[in-house]
Amino acid sequence: MRKILLSCSLLAAAYMSNAQSTWESVYAVLQTNCASCHTPGHVSGLDLSGPAATVYDALVDVTPSNATSADKGFKRIFPGDPYRSFVFSKINNSLALDVHLDAGEGAPCPQGMAPLDNKDIELVRQWVLYGAQEADYMVDIPLIADFYDNAGIQSISSPPAPPAPGEGFQIHFGPFFLWPETENEYFLKYPVQLPTDIEIKRLDTYMGPYSHHFITYKFVNPDVAESTDPGLHEGPDFFGVDLVTAHQYTDSIMLPEGTAFQWLTTTILDLNSHYINYSADKALACEAYLNVYTQPNGTAIQTMYSVLLSNQSFNIPANGLPYTDEYAAFETGHGEDKLFLWGISSHAHKLSTDFDIYLRTEDGDRGEHIFDASCTATLGMPGCLDEIYDYQHPPIRYWESFKPIKWKEGILYETEWVNDTGSPVDFGFESDDEMSVVFYFYVDDTAGLNLPLPVQENTIASEVHIMPNPVQDMLFIELPENMDNAQVILFNAQGQLVPAQTTSMGQNWLQVDMHTLPTGLYFVQVTNASGNTYVQRVVVER
Repeated sequence: MRKILLSCSLLAAAYMSNAQSTWESVYAVLQTNCASCHTPGHVSGLDLSGPAATVYDALVDVTPSNATSADKGFKRIFPGDPYRSFVFSKINNSLALDVHLDAGEGAPCPQGMAPLDNKDIELVRQWVLYGAQEADYMVDIPLIADFYDNAGIQSISSPPAPPAPGEGFQIHFGPFFLWPETENEYFLKYPVQLPTDIEIKRLDTYMGPYSHHFITYKFVNPDVAESTDPGLHEGPDFFGVDLVTAHQYTDSIMLPEGTAFQWLTTTILDLNSHYINYSADKALACEAYLNVYTQPNGTAIQTMYSVLLSNQSFNIPANGLPYTDEYAAFETGHGEDKLFLWGISSHAHKLSTDFDIYLRTEDGDRGEHIFDASCTATLGMPGCLDEIYDYQHPPIRYWESFKPIKWKEGILYETEWVNDTGSPVDFGFESDDEMSVVFYFYVDDTAGLNLPLPVQENTIASEVHIMPNPVQDMLFIELPENMDNAQVILFNAQGQLVPAQTTSMGQNWLQVDMHTLPTGLYFVQVTNASGNTYVQRVVVER
């Protein structure tokens, strides 16, 4: 894949095809369609009839005279965000389906004339997205024309419904555009403009099928946030930010009851979207949406944190053979303190063939195997019968009772690749490079949380065979000889007992009827007469 903005030849072509700066092109649109109405003394207080520099100063980062729009925190032009730009709302004409004029914001513009052409509206939106700069050539105007003239691909055909009023808000990222068979990723500084400190209990991320990932970071260094310009820009922006969530496909993160992320009124996000246009002849519009569900500050008992770890030290030889690299992540100086793991997952690119995570012992050795990206059917729990690795859709493993880990011990993670490209490959941000990334969610303490009782796993040395897994109707359990008079109990993912009919099929076989159970994750616990137990996760799917 070619990365469009890293290609000098494509940059030169964009400069040549855009004979004037993006702002000069936008100014021409405003002069043609709006300046005859917006003259000195206009009721809106906006005069668009002057020279370009004067009009620019009247638009960019200026609070609108319209009280309804101003009360929402809008600017006439909000650098980096067309969806909080009052001028874009006025000319949108349903190009962005999630943009509407509220009561009190007046009629759409231009008034008394035909709506602007979609390519002109898009030009304004792109100029705002790239930071509404006065002298730049970032917007590829021929690409916009190609998309609208040749039925380009919409990554998301219609926006998802936002949270209900009072329950949260929606963030719209993009679109940015890609020529056929190119890729790019952008970062976008996003001031949330919260009226008060709040807690985040759920985050839903929506992206198109051509998306490689969407990551939400949060600035933790005010100086870094201040020095980061508004608008789409290439990164990476890893300094001075912390992870919030990371997704490789449309997904939802619903935090456990009693936990929440903490966002202050000063919170500024750093949003990161990576798209690949696999089409050979169509331009692609690259968009993402983030639904943020909130609750009053002080509702949660424990604060949820998230971390992204990245191994960047590997080099994969081009010999077509399996190659693995292991990386340790731990922190000394915490004594015997623990973190309590809620969820963990992985990220790698197309040469990867497996990804495993282990607890690390204090001596630096491998401990318990806690995550296997090939075990999608068991939601990342190792030991699945059928290992199927999909680097684009790795599972996220969750612990409803949380998993205690000592900081000083930490984890080890191992990525396996097979490189048959003919050239060595190392760490990088394009799809033809490789990655070895872990992200996880944790709390500092579980005190006060109403957690299900932890289920002990594999406490019996003798094997118990439970099959098939996943299961649709009947589950069969083969017991070893020392498991006479075994008791079988079924739990759901919340640790609650689930009634199920168990039938003996001979000396060492049991049958459990699962056909009436909803799809999802369950725990089968087998206990012998001595009280020893064996527990296995089972997925019901249909």
